[in-house]
Amino acid sequence: VSIDQINKYNNNQVVIITTGSQGEPMSALTRMANSEHRKVNIVEGDTVIISATPIPGNEKLVSKVINQLFQKGAEVIYKSLAEIHVSGHACQEELKLLQSLVRPKFFIPIHGEYRHLKQHGELAISLG
Repeated sequence: VSIDQINKYNNNQVVIITTGSQGEPMSALTRMANSEHRKVNIVEGDTVIISATPIPGNEKLVSKVINQLFQKGAEVIYKSLAEIHVSGHACQEELKLLQSLVRPKFFIPIHGEYRHLKQHGELAISLG
């Protein structure tokens, strides 16, 4: 469902996967928490799951977003992440899936250590 269509559904029928687990100022989650997102409003009764642990140095930004979400009446799940934590990095099979769906004409790996960039580039070449 496109973000433009979410208003056609009841709130309890919508799940949004978004950026912002590190409290980045321009991320979608931060803009939602600040009531600055153009298409999504967090309302009382919404549940927000932050499934990543804060990167050292981001704790204050993450705490600020969590507090803002609580102030809006959202239930925020952010502690005891052992059962819901995700790494934030795709595995090789996920990279293959994404590349097969997007089928880019050009591919330039740009994020990660050198070994990750090299392996990701080689994977893209092997997929055509």
